[in-house]
Amino acid sequence: MKRVSLLLAGVLILSACQQDKNEEAAETENAGNTVHENEEQERSPDPDFTLNLYTMKDQEVVSVSELAEESGGSYHYEPVHRTLEMALKGQQFKLIYGVPVLERNGLYLDTDQVKLVLDEEEEETPYLPLSFLDYGLEANVKQEEQTVSVYTDAEAVEAFASPDDTFDLHSKSVEDMIEYLSFLDYPIKGAQVSTVESHLPGAPRDYRNGYHEGIDWYDWTTEAVINTETPVYGMAEGTVVRVDHDYEEYSSPEVRDEELSITYELGFTPEYLLDRLRGQQVWVQYDNGVMNRFAHLFDIPEELKLGARINAETIIGYVGNSGTSGAVNDDGSELHLHHDLLIYGDYFWEPFSLEETTEIIQAIWG
Repeated sequence: MKRVSLLLAGVLILSACQQDKNEEAAETENAGNTVHENEEQERSPDPDFTLNLYTMKDQEVVSVSELAEESGGSYHYEPVHRTLEMALKGQQFKLIYGVPVLERNGLYLDTDQVKLVLDEEEEETPYLPLSFLDYGLEANVKQEEQTVSVYTDAEAVEAFASPDDTFDLHSKSVEDMIEYLSFLDYPIKGAQVSTVESHLPGAPRDYRNGYHEGIDWYDWTTEAVINTETPVYGMAEGTVVRVDHDYEEYSSPEVRDEELSITYELGFTPEYLLDRLRGQQVWVQYDNGVMNRFAHLFDIPEELKLGARINAETIIGYVGNSGTSGAVNDDGSELHLHHDLLIYGDYFWEPFSLEETTEIIQAIWG
């Protein structure tokens, strides 16, 4: 009897120990779940804002008006020029319809993934692809079926703020501008910049009711042989932010003339059309906000890629006449290099008279 009692007591003790272990395991599991939930909450903060998703032209897009409202920003869309300007999270953005380049704080980004999207039925209502949230705002996103939650990083936003808020283009003297642009080499070896007025920035362009934005290099004014085999060089160290490998010329003179008729109706050249008239292009972003827009190219080396780092010895293309009447008429005329120089999104020559502009470019490339 005594032995039975001892065995029974042992069983009860073992059962009690097992129960204690089970309770401890349950408590540990519950504690673990609580920690996991807390970690999930820490890893999944509330989004800065949430946007509706729309499908347009076989891609998911967000409404610019909703983006501006939800983020506390603002925007202006100009339907004639088809340009979009936005102020979001303390940053300035600009896009032109049909132009595969995003401008942020006066600098041009090396991506072709952000393009302005217009509703075919309501062209005055702009949209942006989801890629803008990544490349433009550098935000993290969580996509649901019909919405997207946006998480912005304050440190990232501050990092891509304008690199030189003190830069004032209109305070620059002629001497200042010569020094500012003096790092740029010649775009065509052995050529000297033209001083013919029609080849300079600000010259009238009656055929499209506008004015000339850049510098033209023709063979008869630059003392160099210029043809479709003439290489165009990168002029300095920089990053390729646009490269038109897939450029398609106007299909006929009539199609080009039809687009030009818009300029006669308006009395000026809309920005989206002006880009089309520049033909095949390569854009290069340099330091200190300087950007070079090479236009009317005949061809571009296959190895030149978007985002590539180049220098003054890099061939970025060959002289051509793309976008001009000479190209659509196929008569070999209008062969020349055109290039525009901008500083933080503005033409370098804006503060200067034609005489002062001539002095600047002669000092650098004369």
